[in-house]
Amino acid sequence: MKKTLVLIIGFLIITGCSSLRVNVDYDPEFNLLEQKSFAIVHHNKEGEDTLFNDRFIEALKKDLKAKAYVEVDEGSASLIFVFHVNVESKVDIDTDYQMVGYGRYGYGGHMVATTRSYKYTKGTLIVDALNPKDNKIVWRAITTDILKSYDTPQQRTAYIQSVVKETMKDFPSKQISK
Repeated sequence: MKKTLVLIIGFLIITGCSSLRVNVDYDPEFNLLEQKSFAIVHHNKEGEDTLFNDRFIEALKKDLKAKAYVEVDEGSASLIFVFHVNVESKVDIDTDYQMVGYGRYGYGGHMVATTRSYKYTKGTLIVDALNPKDNKIVWRAITTDILKSYDTPQQRTAYIQSVVKETMKDFPSKQISK
């Protein structure tokens, strides 16, 4: 019983602290389960983090292959995946008002305002699945997270894999449909 309680509390702590948010939209008229193959198309722009792009592409390929989709070249793919990444610095300002001192005759003490600012980096990942016949988006996931700093390439790769897994969890698996 104690082990179960510890596991539940640990799970709640881990999931409760996660800032990862995923929003999925899709075309209900397009049957994703009928599609058999995919290609990932991305052209690095000047200044982009190519290390991230390479890790992301590998993680996305791994996820799609695990869902029984076959990687092919762009010309023969039944789904084309593209992605966009946006990173922006943010500042949150928080002001607390506190009462200090004692008051007399029904009056309180003095109000003191304490203002704090918090700087953080927000990352947004957009993954689109396109119908190659008309280049229309048939499935889209938008994932946002407060970015953390990682010390090693292995930690960064593990983080990217976890983001891809969470981003793609609602993408249909062909294995389920069989």
